[in-house]
Amino acid sequence: MELDKLKKLQIPVIAGWISVASGLFTLLLLNISMLTNDSILFEYFSLILGIGFIFAWPAIFSKKSRFLGVWALGIILFLTIFFFSIFLLGWIIVPFP
Repeated sequence: MELDKLKKLQIPVIAGWISVASGLFTLLLLNISMLTNDSILFEYFSLILGIGFIFAWPAIFSKKSRFLGVWALGIILFLTIFFFSIFLLGWIIVPFP
């Protein structure tokens, strides 16, 4: 058994997949909460997006997992812009609930 051929643990690739999975899970929670008109799931959005944002950065700085990191940051950026635009549009329609 040669020690040179042992596979190393690829932390940036695992971090990239975690960030992509958290972004897709947040999209799933968003769709469920919009279809069921339930606001309980909105409490976990910032936590899950924060986890995805933190895990995306090690993936971006590695050549093997850069695509995963960019994809995860794209999903997180889309969700952030979506949340703010929906909040602003709702606030314009009913400014003082």
